[in-house]
Amino acid sequence: MPHGDPKHRAKRFNEGAKRLASLFNSLAIAVFGAPFVIPIAQGRYDVFAHGGGLLLVAGVCFHLAGQAALRFLRAED
Repeated sequence: MPHGDPKHRAKRFNEGAKRLASLFNSLAIAVFGAPFVIPIAQGRYDVFAHGGGLLLVAGVCFHLAGQAALRFLRAED
């Protein structure tokens, strides 16, 4: 496939968009899970103490950013 082929360029662009979405979703899992894992590891069970609620919101925002990145996918026809 030559690099000027529109189908090839669309596939390459889509692969990058999927990787970006995967990155955001991986960050969302890590940030969303931190308010649950850290307090349990420290022997405290209050998820919303010390900014846990903010981390939950940040995790949701990362997930939404990943979903938004998928909207940039191009048609490969």
